[in-house]
Amino acid sequence: MLALLAVAASCGDDVLVGVDRTGGADGGGGTGALVAVKCQNHIYQCGDLLDNDGDGLIDADDPDCLGPCDNTEASYYGGIPGQNNAPCRQDCYFDQDTGTGNDDCYWNHQCDPLSVGPGFPPSGDAKCAHDPLAKTSGTSASCAELSLTQSPACLAYCGPLTPNGCDCFGCCELPAGSGKHVWLGSTAGGLGTCDRERLSDPTACRPCTPVPSCTNGCDECELCVGKAALPQTCAGPDAAAQQCPDGAQPCGILGQNACPQAMYCVTGCCRPVPR
Repeated sequence: MLALLAVAASCGDDVLVGVDRTGGADGGGGTGALVAVKCQNHIYQCGDLLDNDGDGLIDADDPDCLGPCDNTEASYYGGIPGQNNAPCRQDCYFDQDTGTGNDDCYWNHQCDPLSVGPGFPPSGDAKCAHDPLAKTSGTSASCAELSLTQSPACLAYCGPLTPNGCDCFGCCELPAGSGKHVWLGSTAGGLGTCDRERLSDPTACRPCTPVPSCTNGCDECELCVGKAALPQTCAGPDAAAQQCPDGAQPCGILGQNACPQAMYCVTGCCRPVPR
C-alpha cells in the first residue's frame, strides 16, 4: 500500500497468479465479460482486449501492463504519445498526460542524486544533472520538500494508479525484492528500453531514486511489479486483507473475481480507471 518504501520478501511456495478479466464480476475464477477499458477517454494497448505482444496474455493479465494508461504490452515503458515530454519535470507517471493541472504531483529528475554524468540517470539527459537546489515548475517546494511531502490531492489521485513496488513517478523496485530501482520511462531514440530481459542493464533500465513521499511499497503478501505470485504463507482467511490492505477488491489470482466495470486490476487490487 502507499507508504514509505518497503522491500518485498518471499518465503515458502508460490501461489500462482491465474486469469483475471476487467469489466465484470461473475463470482468466480476472474473470468468476467471482456470489455475495453478507457484511460481518460483513450484506449491503449493495455485496455484494448488484444494480445499486442503475442505472448498469449491480454491487458491486465499481462505482467507488462501496469494499468489502463499503459500503451505497451512488451515492456515496462508507458509508450503513450507525449508522455514524459517535459524535460526533467515529472508528475504522475501512471496516467496519460504530463504537466500540471490534474494530479498535483511534482518531482524533478534534477533532484535525483543519481543524475550525474556520463549517463545522467534516470532521464539520460544532461539537462537534468543533479542539482539539489533545482526549481520545479508549478511548485515552490524544494527537492527536499518534494521528497518528504506530496499533496493530499496527489496521493488521492496517483496513489491508486501506482503499482505496488513503484513510486508515483515511475521509479520501481526491479527485480522485485532486490532493493534496486529502475525508471520505467527509460528510452533510447524515443523508444522504451526497460523490460524484464534487460533489468540488469543500467543503460536500458536506468537506475533511479524512489521518492518516499509518494511510494507504494510491496509487502510480503502483496503482488507487485515483477512479482506475480504470493508465498504459500499468504493463504488463509485474512489473505484478501493482506493482498489489498486498503480494502480494495483483490484480483489477479486464480479463483478471485474479476474487477467490476470502470476498475482495472493493478498489481492484485481493483483500482478505478482515471477519467
